[in-house]
Amino acid sequence: MKKIITSTILVLSIVSQVQAKVISEDIEFANHFYVDSIQSCKAMDKNYTVTFNKKQTVKKVKKLVGYDWPADWEMNSSSMIVRDKGITVPMTMLMSATHNAIANDNHDNVIIAKNLLMDLAKGNTLYDSIGYNEVQKKPMCYAGGDINAPCWYHQYAFARDVFSNYMITALWLKDELNEQEFKTVNLYIKKMYKKFIKPVESKIEEQGFYQMANGGTGILAYASWVNDKKLAAKQITHRFKEIDKLFYQDGYINNNSFRGYRGQWYHSYGLDSALGFVYVAQLWGAEVPTKILNKLVKASEVTNLAITDWDKFKSRKYAGANHNAIEDPENARKRTHERAFGLDILMKIVTNVELVNDSEYLSRRKQFMHQGVDELVGFNPHCIN
Repeated sequence: MKKIITSTILVLSIVSQVQAKVISEDIEFANHFYVDSIQSCKAMDKNYTVTFNKKQTVKKVKKLVGYDWPADWEMNSSSMIVRDKGITVPMTMLMSATHNAIANDNHDNVIIAKNLLMDLAKGNTLYDSIGYNEVQKKPMCYAGGDINAPCWYHQYAFARDVFSNYMITALWLKDELNEQEFKTVNLYIKKMYKKFIKPVESKIEEQGFYQMANGGTGILAYASWVNDKKLAAKQITHRFKEIDKLFYQDGYINNNSFRGYRGQWYHSYGLDSALGFVYVAQLWGAEVPTKILNKLVKASEVTNLAITDWDKFKSRKYAGANHNAIEDPENARKRTHERAFGLDILMKIVTNVELVNDSEYLSRRKQFMHQGVDELVGFNPHCIN
């Protein structure tokens, strides 16, 4: 009888490590999403990233207002290549300049940030992009094995995540908005959320872990915006389950790590996204199950393996089908993903694993660091206090 009780306790303990449910009482929103209070940060100061002191910054951000992303995507993007600068760069510029305005208590620049936030809302920016429910009816990316086939999911996902970053910017400015400004921004946020993010609140992806935690980070931003701690707790619990499903015990990531000659690239991309989500969840008071943390540690170690021994990294066999694997070495990306420029910081904070030296990554990420925000997570990890 004693053995039975002991075994039962052990099983329940193991289950709880994975299925520990986060409750609303655990949650305390950080006022500025990724920190309680935005402070001046060398990685985002006026000598490194953009500010509203330059008229060119305002001009470039304004180009995003009402931007025809579907037409841009249709003309310039394919399954293998996404030309997204038309929407991602203006948004990261808005975020960086807003961050600097708040950090430096520059009232004039805060007003500029608010006006741009309002303009984007009034212009229903990106609302005409394909939504989640519509994209389910479209062909998969790489249809028929064609790298040049249209990828409708890219049109959706990039619109969703640029909007998610808009919400994070709105959170930074929320205390500065008057009643009418708040009403305008709030109306836009709720309209966009319903079309692009709400449908994935309870969705666990069958394959792959990609930017903004497959939409989970956007849900956290919305939960904070509407002060819904139950939604935040539910989403954190849900996304932990997704991480547990898609991250394997040995640290490889379903789909990401097995995309042929771009496996390393997408592995680091997915890990950065997951670590950003987990960092925010921990900051807000959630306890991360031991099994999840162990998998993230292993995934960090696999990131280092790919840097030090790419052939050994790639030798790991995958039993499932990967329709988006890149098998032509001419299209290889044998490096850590340059957009994941906060990966080294997040690895250290969440998993205590140091990223080994990757000179190509350190060189290539500079252009994205100058944009100021790691768009895969919605903030600049180098500015964590």
